[in-house]
Amino acid sequence: MSNRGEGSRMVRTVSSLLVGAALATSLFSEISGAPDVNPKLPPQKDELSASTGSNGDVIGATWVDSSCWSRNFATSLHATAQGMQTWYDKANLGFEHFTGVPYDELSCKSCHEPGATGGCAACHGATSPHIGVHVGASLDGVCGGCHSRQVAEATHYSDVHRDLGMGCLACHSREDVMGNGRRYSSMLEEGAIDAACEVCHATLSEIPAHTIHQETVDCSACHVQSVVSCYNCHFETQIQLDQKVAYGQLHDWVFLMNRNGKVHAANFQAVKYGERTFVALAPFYAHTVSRQARGCLDCHGSAAVRDYLDDGVIDVVWWDEAIGTLDHAKGVVPVPPDYRTALRFDFVDLDRPGGTVWSFLESGPDSIQILFGEPLSEAQMKSLALTALWRSSSSGPRR
Repeated sequence: MSNRGEGSRMVRTVSSLLVGAALATSLFSEISGAPDVNPKLPPQKDELSASTGSNGDVIGATWVDSSCWSRNFATSLHATAQGMQTWYDKANLGFEHFTGVPYDELSCKSCHEPGATGGCAACHGATSPHIGVHVGASLDGVCGGCHSRQVAEATHYSDVHRDLGMGCLACHSREDVMGNGRRYSSMLEEGAIDAACEVCHATLSEIPAHTIHQETVDCSACHVQSVVSCYNCHFETQIQLDQKVAYGQLHDWVFLMNRNGKVHAANFQAVKYGERTFVALAPFYAHTVSRQARGCLDCHGSAAVRDYLDDGVIDVVWWDEAIGTLDHAKGVVPVPPDYRTALRFDFVDLDRPGGTVWSFLESGPDSIQILFGEPLSEAQMKSLALTALWRSSSSGPRR
């Protein structure tokens, strides 16, 4: 009798622990129709370790360290928002080199230092949220309030994961959100983000594209439909009026550069201040993933590649004087080794800070900054060019 009673108490204790663990996971997300802990993700440090049955369903969870989120958050990117400051810093050849305005004096930091302006409350609505508080971790919830570029991606493009109802935390680990105890200079720094295609897609189908490119090309280079680029930020308006004003968002393109030994999708931002113009380029993963990858000629015979073959210059953005607007390249745009002179961007200026009338300023930029990646090599550009040469010779003049 006594052994049976102890067994019952043990079952009740274990059940209570599992219920508590389940409540703890809901602190971070509500993914409709899916478990809060993705059973395909491996157990993570300071995380719920989920065990699964033969059918893949979550059958149990053990709370490893319930204090991890409070211990690690202070050094997380959500607390420090260090990324923008890293890119702006003149020590990294950032835009501060031209403005001479320290980052601490910019209004940008009111959003890009959430730890200093809200901390826990920025997402949880409370300065000391308790275990079990639900957070809508989605673009329609708290994530979309800050991650506006991802909202723009969802506005213009489908995404195979989003279409399946997967929320942000289906791919992003708790350490992505709450930190792992290390301080990172950017989300692009190695180790800052756990989310990766390979976590779920450990093996690839044996189609020619995978066989040829698996070791040298990242999934994003072929499966990201487009990136969304914020173009021609008018920095005088930012400094004088504390307002973020840019010419607009450009899309229907994806840039290619190297990251960790593979060709990776990339993106850029462009800004002007006075007569100085600036572009920052980096590897980038857009949430516009398509199951159907782009074809061979989309990269090896793109208009930008053929443009580069013509005169060694790729017209990325140009001013159309006839209609008084900017236009831009479409499709795949490689970042060549001579990118400083090969990539040409036309910039515009406002009639006044906070104004509405744009006019042509210059063809530039004065400087291009690249961090966390490298341009394509000459050999890679030649590989893109060979097919483009064949395409041009077999189809006649481009224009």
